[in-house]
Amino acid sequence: MFFYRILPRSSSSQTQQAMASRITLSPTMKNFIRCAGLSGSLAIGLGVYGAHAMKDDTPEELRRLFQLAQTYHLLHSVALLAVPLVSRPIITGSLFLGGLSFFCGPMYYRAITNDPQFRQVTPYGGALLIAGWLSIAFL
Repeated sequence: MFFYRILPRSSSSQTQQAMASRITLSPTMKNFIRCAGLSGSLAIGLGVYGAHAMKDDTPEELRRLFQLAQTYHLLHSVALLAVPLVSRPIITGSLFLGGLSFFCGPMYYRAITNDPQFRQVTPYGGALLIAGWLSIAFL
């Protein structure tokens, strides 16, 4: 209750409109926010699939691979929300989206089908994710 008393109240519609008018994003930045939402919902959906629909006879290695893909997918979906705040958002966002596709995608595919066909792509996706984080730090 203590914090409730010291926080400013924003019940007036004028205050809310003033705050909303200060936050304007370009269409590209809004698209990154949308991608974050879609990617996050996909990560949750795939997590539910992994928890409930994967067969009991699925090898433990494939289960761990699926869990790793889901963890990285969800983490980088949240990171996409911060893309509009960085100095080079198009570069960072593109690196994160490419990394998600090429890192998590092949791992999901392998975990679900046990087909290692796209295994060679995963390191490139990991490199894109690393480059995305480095772009936040150095660009």
